[in-house]
Amino acid sequence: MANNTDNSPSSLWNRRSNTNSKLNLSTKSDTRDNHDHPSARRFNSSSGSIKNNPFSPGSIASPTSTGSSAFGLGGGAFSFGSAKTPKTPGAIFDIGKASGEKRDSLEEDKKESRRPPPPRKSQSNIRASSSVAEAASTSSKAHVEELPLKDTWVVYYRPPTSKNSDYEKSISPLCKIHTVQAFWKVYTHLQRPSKLPTVSDYHLFKAGIRPVWEDDSNKKGGKWTMRLKKGVADRYWEELLLALIGDQFMEAGEEVCGAVVSVRSGEDVISVWTKNDGGRNVKIRETIKRVLSLPPDTNLQWRSHDESIVQRDQVDKARQEKRRNTMQAEKKEEEDKS
Repeated sequence: MANNTDNSPSSLWNRRSNTNSKLNLSTKSDTRDNHDHPSARRFNSSSGSIKNNPFSPGSIASPTSTGSSAFGLGGGAFSFGSAKTPKTPGAIFDIGKASGEKRDSLEEDKKESRRPPPPRKSQSNIRASSSVAEAASTSSKAHVEELPLKDTWVVYYRPPTSKNSDYEKSISPLCKIHTVQAFWKVYTHLQRPSKLPTVSDYHLFKAGIRPVWEDDSNKKGGKWTMRLKKGVADRYWEELLLALIGDQFMEAGEEVCGAVVSVRSGEDVISVWTKNDGGRNVKIRETIKRVLSLPPDTNLQWRSHDESIVQRDQVDKARQEKRRNTMQAEKKEEEDKS
């Protein structure tokens, strides 16, 4: 009895490798389409010790007139007496060639599967790449943050105070701005003028210039004043700030000291302070109209700081006189009662 292992599929393939087998074929030719595949041995091989392919063109004789007469086909349109060789089954059923192409594709797939996978980045490499990217991003951000302004500016706030209090002492500096980014960081956190209490002010002045008339940079100058109805000061104030820090006044900007927005009960007042009473004041006025997109007939009032000081002194004198008269009247009333 034959061994059971001889019936396994692997043993069948081993028998095909036996060199003494009668089924061994000659492999002198390197053409895979004719010799390497079993289908080629069956249908299209002419070498070796096996019989010729029964479908080979050499084993099929061309039909003759005898054959045609035997089948009663005769001549004419249905005559098969042509000397032309008919097509071979190999041309129609090109099994050997298709099998060879399939083997080639299988071998390519095997080679592809044997290729080592692309190297994977280790966690340390990924972190290193991330660190480099973060460093580049940080460097870029640091570069963007350094956008200096032409001038350094200081923001002040004056809350509602008594009329008799010292004006300069009532003003508090909030911050100093020297870059574009610093301006936006401050501005986005500041209350808009419309949110401020009545009789309060915002001041934006160049560093080194106090927002008072008596400062050396202000005392010879004046201010352009624009009175606004309620509800529009926020937009005009923002546009004016951007024009100041953005050097929109150009050469006339050298004579600009700062700007003030004053919140009052029935109106809001915006003013631009200048160094000189004259000079480029007309150009400053036209620039204000341009950057704020004001109508051509908008009335901007000019007043020098000297006039403001004189008016203030007159108001203070009248207030003191009124207070004195009030005190004298109260004293006389007490004397009459006694």
